[in-house]
Parts: sequence; structure tokens; C-alpha cells
Amino acid sequence: MKRLLLTFALLAGICWQAAAQQDARYTQYMFNQQMLNPGYTGSTDGFSFTAIGRLQWVGIDGAPKSLGVSGHTPLGKNKKFGVGAYVEHDRIGVHNQTNVFASYAYKFILGESRLSIGLQGGIGYLNSDFTQVQGNDDIDITVDNAFADNQRNLLPNFGLGLYLYRPNKYYLGVSAPHLLNNDLRSDAGVSTLARQYRHYYAMGGVVIGNGDFKVRPSFLVKTVPTQAPIQLDANLMFLVKEILWFGASYRTAFGNADPFAQSESIDGIIAFQLPMGLKLGYAYDYTLSKLNNFTSGSHEVMLGFDLKGKGERYITPRYF
Repeated sequence: MKRLLLTFALLAGICWQAAAQQDARYTQYMFNQQMLNPGYTGSTDGFSFTAIGRLQWVGIDGAPKSLGVSGHTPLGKNKKFGVGAYVEHDRIGVHNQTNVFASYAYKFILGESRLSIGLQGGIGYLNSDFTQVQGNDDIDITVDNAFADNQRNLLPNFGLGLYLYRPNKYYLGVSAPHLLNNDLRSDAGVSTLARQYRHYYAMGGVVIGNGDFKVRPSFLVKTVPTQAPIQLDANLMFLVKEILWFGASYRTAFGNADPFAQSESIDGIIAFQLPMGLKLGYAYDYTLSKLNNFTSGSHEVMLGFDLKGKGERYITPRYF
């Protein structure tokens, strides 16, 4: 019975990884939109770099740990092109996934606004080391063959995104970063362990106010059709004297039959815009779901910097 329960838990974990959180989540998404929408590529004035590290649900063994690093820059006359890339590593339980993607975007000038159409392509490498699974009983690999394997999958993919924005005023976007539904197969290729499902995103934000105090509300909607409920991140940030960002987010999941699962977390964010385009940030997620009984929350740190374009001054801060 213990082996049966262990196997069930393991399979549930695989399905959850493949559907509900195949794409890593970040509370400070507003500072690193390139990883969500290739249309964001090249939307800044010069080269932009961002790195975010996240420890989710601290205190729960096997909880997600994520690191994402991205960089992009505008190119060409009038900066109508953009190129970029990102590398991301996500670990959950015995599953380790690394994604490497490159992106390209073209911008249409619409008065003071820009409409950017982006395309990205790359590959993911998923390593599932079932030999690390531990149960209440010792696992006999001569009987439990599933736990004797280290499964590996290469997952090529591509994505599309639209990003409409007016620099430092507002943005709206929709994207599907990974369009292919990849099967996760055993090394022998004869059985399907799970599936990588397509994720859809919608995002938007606006900067309100002038002078030393500004307000930036934003949102991010995520969905995996037929596989996971729609999830909303609603965020409100304040900017003081062009230096200090602070605010909060509320993350919820709609369409879930369990009312206690509707509210997932409330998050606090603080970030500093430093000289020479440097940016530092920290976020803490307080869990509102039933997992609150088992975790002390989630922690996230962010480092970024923006380089000026040729012949231009550093622009500090960049609002999104």
C-alpha cells in the first residue's frame, strides 16, 4: 500500500509539473516580461539584463526552485528590431528542467505607441531522476522498475507574442511562449509519462502620476486550457522619487471547485533603482491556500541593469 501511495503521489507530481506549473512563476514578472512575451524583446532604449531567483513554498520538500536570466536589446534604424535570449532552470521534486530560448521582435510605430510582434524558439531539457525518490519503505528496484530510471527528454518549442506599449506610460500584451504540446516519454520512448501543455498569458499595466510619486497597477492572467484553472496576478506598485518601488500583489486561481484554493497568495515587493541603471528587488509570498500549514512562504530576489543606447543618457528608472 505504501508503494501504491508513493507511486500515486509521484504521478500526481508529474502531471502537476506538466500542466499547472510547467512554466515557472515569478512574482516580480513586471521586471522581466521577456520570459513571458517575446514581443517585449527590444522594447527598452538599450541593452537590458534581468535575473530572478525564486524559492517557492519554503519548508516543503521538493518544492519548486527557479532561476531565470534574460537579456535583450533594440537594433536597427529607429530601433524597430529587437533580439534577445533567456536561460531558465526550474527544479521541482526529482524533476530538473533547463530552457534556452532566443527571441526576435519587430516594432510598428503607431504615433507615440509601439506594437511589437515577437517570435521565440529554443529547446528545453528535462531530467527526471526517479532514483532519488524516497518512500516509507525501501524501494526494491528489481520490483519497482519505475524508480530505477533517470528519464531525459529534449523539448524543442517556439512561441509568439504581441506587445503594445507607449514607453513609460502603459503596456498591453498577449502571448503563448511555448506553442507545442510535447510528450514527456521514457528513455525507451515506448511510454508517455506526462505532457507539456501550451500556456497562454495576457498582461497589462499603466503608470499614473508625475513628479516624485507614481502609481503603477498591473495584471497578469495565465491559463492552461482544460488542464489548470485561470490564474490572476493583480499588482499595485508605488514609485517614490524615482528610486524606491514598493507594493503588493494578490494571486488567485479561478474555476476551482475547492473554495479554499481560490486565493493562492498575497505578496509584498520592494525594489530599488540605483545609479547607472542598476536595479535590485525582493518579493515575499504569503501563502493563503491550504499549503499555508506546511510552508513559511516563498522568497524571490531580482537583479537587473539597463545600459544606455549609443549617444544617450542612462534612463533611470525604467517603469516596465
